[in-house]
Amino acid sequence: MFFVWLKRYMPRGIYGRAALILLLPVVILQLVMTVIFAQRNYEGVTNQMTDTVLREVELVMQVVDDAPSAAAVPATVQDRLAALDMGVTPVSASEVPTRNRMSWYDYSGRVMVARFDEYLPSFLSLDLTRPTGVHLYVQSRFGPLDLQFERRRISAQNPHQLFVYTFSFGFFMTLISFVYLRNQLRPIKRLARAAEAFGRGRHVPYTPTGAVEVRAAGAAFVDMRARIERQIEQRTLMLSGVSHDLRTPLTRMRLGLSMIDEDDAEPLLQDVDDMQGMLDAFLDFAKGTA
Repeated sequence: MFFVWLKRYMPRGIYGRAALILLLPVVILQLVMTVIFAQRNYEGVTNQMTDTVLREVELVMQVVDDAPSAAAVPATVQDRLAALDMGVTPVSASEVPTRNRMSWYDYSGRVMVARFDEYLPSFLSLDLTRPTGVHLYVQSRFGPLDLQFERRRISAQNPHQLFVYTFSFGFFMTLISFVYLRNQLRPIKRLARAAEAFGRGRHVPYTPTGAVEVRAAGAAFVDMRARIERQIEQRTLMLSGVSHDLRTPLTRMRLGLSMIDEDDAEPLLQDVDDMQGMLDAFLDFAKGTA
């Protein structure tokens, strides 16, 4: 029942079906590779880099807790943790985003948000709208803080390149496959046109080309057409001979009846005319069929 329902949505032509057979495995393979890479490799790398930043943020929070006041937080962090290359700025509660900011296609951003939310108790929100920088908002004893660091420290650089290369080369190879498939199906279309023309009584020049199987089918069609044409020619010659053989006795009968009395010969002449008419009709029908 499933295949009966699916058959209504399948392509009708051999080109569409062959293209579907060619394209479907490529698309499925690319999707599977993308999902596996995103889950096993890219997500794992992002988690490892996020864990490294988490340890640095915890260190920064310890230094912030040791600061004497909120105004002294940036200088304290800069003096003690200058090697981290991380900016710390106290902000007001109104400046903290109420929700995480990121692009809809930012897969690594979702992984980072989940990681921070799970392992950083002071986490408030994350701003990933800037191209190269990350703004992490956390809660300290002096109020909200804005921690700034580079995006490359927390996620892989240009992760979309693999996806772009995969789909670009897949699309390019699919186009090449379509061109090759079209060239392979062209001999089949030529064979179909030649067979259709021969069925309508026209002789279209045809030479077998293409793959071995298509050449074999084309050679079989050429041989079949030649045999049918020879059979038609032989039947035409036979009908011509039958016409000559039957017309001669009818003509002789007509001449013999012309010597008989007209009243007695009239019914017989009518029969001869009927036989002549039936013979002509049969020969015309046979020649028309040929």
